[in-house]
Amino acid sequence: MKRYLYVVWFRNTDMPPDDQDYEWPACFLVEALAANDALSWGDQLATDYSKRRGTEVFLKSYLDVDAEGDLSQLPVVQVGYKASDEEIGW
Repeated sequence: MKRYLYVVWFRNTDMPPDDQDYEWPACFLVEALAANDALSWGDQLATDYSKRRGTEVFLKSYLDVDAEGDLSQLPVVQVGYKASDEEIGW
């Protein structure tokens, strides 16, 4: 399995548009056999989070295949594992 850097953007509808937390990203690593599996699983987790919260709107997501630097501090989620909000660190 390979690790893919999953990036998702949310919009917090409780914040005014000029607030720095109005739109915000979350990043974590998804361990999967293929990139499309990683993106799909990340989207599933992000969509579930958005539905639970109600105020966090899912805007967009992508895999950052050109990411550089130390990614060792990011959470790792294997495809199929329903990681908790605390594990992901939303």
